[in-house]
Amino acid sequence: MSSVQMQYAIGIDLGATKIASVLLSHGGEVVKSSQVSTRAEAGPLAVLDRVAEQILDLAQQSPGAIAGVGIGSPGKVDSNRGVVYNAVNLGWTEVDLTGEITSRIPQSLPVWIQKDANLSALGEYYFGACQGLQDFVYLGIGSGLGAGIISSGRLITGSDWYAADVGHLSIDPEGPRCVCGGRGCAETVASGPGLVRVTHQMLSKFSGESKLSDRGELTPADVLAAAHERDALALQALAEVGRALGIIMSACSVILNPLRFVLGGGLGLAGFEFIVPAALHELRQRTIPESRSLLEIIPSEVDSPAIGAACLVWYARAGETEKG
Repeated sequence: MSSVQMQYAIGIDLGATKIASVLLSHGGEVVKSSQVSTRAEAGPLAVLDRVAEQILDLAQQSPGAIAGVGIGSPGKVDSNRGVVYNAVNLGWTEVDLTGEITSRIPQSLPVWIQKDANLSALGEYYFGACQGLQDFVYLGIGSGLGAGIISSGRLITGSDWYAADVGHLSIDPEGPRCVCGGRGCAETVASGPGLVRVTHQMLSKFSGESKLSDRGELTPADVLAAAHERDALALQALAEVGRALGIIMSACSVILNPLRFVLGGGLGLAGFEFIVPAALHELRQRTIPESRSLLEIIPSEVDSPAIGAACLVWYARAGETEKG
């Protein structure tokens, strides 16, 4: 067994509500995993302390050498400088994530950071639904709409780290105001909050019967439960999510010509069967058959986003080897 195969990577997924961590072997085995509350309200330094605690705990439990640490974060992530900007859900404006974590852990552990959705794509590339594929797009539908792009076997990050920010592509410039300040962004529809907003909007005009009519505060889970019972309004609302997603897929298809779309995120997986037919219909209306002749849409196969974060270690080290 080579020294590379005997090494392990630590992956951290830094979310608004939880910090998920894994110790991953080079072959993709999750040796250890953990999850703690983020407690973002305590401020950046307290969150960084909690991240470092997870890293140190996993490092102590590793059966072999640690090749490095990969961290996924929301917001704009400048991987070269190691800085996270405008992570709204964390309350961060600008945080030197790499520097802060490096100062809290042994210097022998290199740290790499990347946008969380990009790491979900890496997870699929190494150990999920797209092993061996050189061209695909990961789309994650949860509290927002995120994406990660693998093109010719490389992660696409863009000139200013904004590549694949598809959730903030406006599909209706006269639509509702988005948290980013724009109007009609895709994630105002294709997201958990977007689904709830669309459902409320439809309820105000719906003349038929619906299990959702008498509910006060709706949640995405309420809409999904009703859809499983073939509730007409719930099915329409989820189809609207699919329509918005289909517009995004169409743009990705003509520009990137991917072989596969991988759908993940809490809503993406839970609502897959209701969302995908409408997305495919929209895709077929907006693209020529030749551009999508081999294209397929499948669900994510990676259990934890922290796995993708750990894969960043292998990806970064492979890049260093190529440069060397």
